Amino acid sequence: MGSSASTAAALLALPSPSSSSSDDSDDADEARILPPSPALEPEAASPPPPPQQQQPARRWLDLERDCNMAMKALARAGDVAQVADLFAELAHSASAAGAAPGVLCYNTLLNALAEHGRAAEARGVFDGMLAAGVAPTASSFNILVKLYAWRTAEFHLAYDEIHGMRGHGVVPDVGTYSTLVTGLCRAGRLDEAWGVLDWMLQEGCRPMVHTYTPILQGYCRNGHIEEARKLIDFMEGAGCPPNSVTYNILIKALCDDGRFDEVEQVLDEIKTKGLKPSSVTYNTYMDALSKKGMGEKALRLVEDMQCEGKWLAILELLADMIKKGIIPNTPTVVPGQWQKLVFVAEAACVEVKGSGAGGGKGTVHLVSSGPWTRGRGSHSAVVQAT
Repeated sequence: MGSSASTAAALLALPSPSSSSSDDSDDADEARILPPSPALEPEAASPPPPPQQQQPARRWLDLERDCNMAMKALARAGDVAQVADLFAELAHSASAAGAAPGVLCYNTLLNALAEHGRAAEARGVFDGMLAAGVAPTASSFNILVKLYAWRTAEFHLAYDEIHGMRGHGVVPDVGTYSTLVTGLCRAGRLDEAWGVLDWMLQEGCRPMVHTYTPILQGYCRNGHIEEARKLIDFMEGAGCPPNSVTYNILIKALCDDGRFDEVEQVLDEIKTKGLKPSSVTYNTYMDALSKKGMGEKALRLVEDMQCEGKWLAILELLADMIKKGIIPNTPTVVPGQWQKLVFVAEAACVEVKGSGAGGGKGTVHLVSSGPWTRGRGSHSAVVQAT
């Protein structure tokens, strides 16, 4: 794995990063409270202005906050033009008041442009922010790094942004390096990604799980499953144990390669380490079993989940399978076993309803247009995942 063997000791010597450094939100970096300037003692700070003088400033902050929320909603809807128009209106209002939009609004516009690969416009917004005297944050630079590393594959520009951060008083964080690592792995440049990890250590920045996971995904994508398993062992030794997302990637690679015995070993390993396989884990495994015509083993997997009380996961699995037409149109279950799955689904519905679980991401609702029948070919229920 390149230079991986030389980095474990250095990793253990580094302090764990704070959770804020791994937050992908463009608000996370700005939310940190900075210490007072060394030139000003806290007790020497000026008293706050009278309440009547605070009101215009408060109104402006409220306007800016609301505008930023609206810009984010438009960006999520993919309406970049409206995001830019709303920012222009805010900038005009700010100019009339002798102010400028804050870094949060700049970052929202910058991210909207970057997500659509509009590199020249994003660069112009960033330069305009500097010209307006608005100090960029780590999130500002991370957006540009993501643009160049993920969207345009101009890695030399991504490196330039990272090298230039300290000149603006901003220190690259784990999100900065992880974003670059992800882009390199997507481009198949795994050795270079390992070099970025070494660079992080030299800068005193400790890699996290989401830094290593793209490298593992790159190994799996290239069919180098043994290297992926070695990486998991390395992560353990470096004090950065893999999470369920990391294991799900490995399980999918094993399933794609038909190595189901090893999948069972990994599932046992996950449970031994105190992690809980997610519905994604089981869904991946059952889908692979179904495609290989291993209906009996797929059914046993559902029964195991039932014994473990994973009712929501069972419903999510059955919902996805029915949506894909796997049940009962393909030999997912052996003849005569559909009735058994129906009973499991009904039990799951009772358990989920009794637990009060409902609504929200990952919840599965069983919407019946009539009673579940006891036959393989005449069921009338619709399973819908939300």
